[in-house]
Amino acid sequence: MDDEWFTPLADELAQCLLDARACATACEELLAEAQERLDPDAQRRLLSAVVAAAAVSRVLVEALDRPRQLVLAAAEVCRDTTLQAAETLQELALPLDSAAAIEALRRTSASAGAFVEAARRR
Repeated sequence: MDDEWFTPLADELAQCLLDARACATACEELLAEAQERLDPDAQRRLLSAVVAAAAVSRVLVEALDRPRQLVLAAAEVCRDTTLQAAETLQELALPLDSAAAIEALRRTSASAGAFVEAARRR
């Protein structure tokens, strides 16, 4: 891989990766708490809301050594899925404190978007 493509984007990429890792962790922690506190139907709704965003966030972190097009595609999918997950999780209004996960999802969406936009300008 040509490692030089992301050098001018180092700040945006670093923030994106930090946020993606934190997002996946926050979603996984919320899902673990849900297993202890929610009924099976509520667990399924929560899982449906956040599993894709958590998985894509993890994939983005692992995709760094892949070609530029794949990293950018993963960042775009991450931006979109995390934003959708934040909105859906907010609407679910489950009897859990989901504020940290919602914030992590939104922060990840914003930093993935900033990374994608910075890459497009280059």
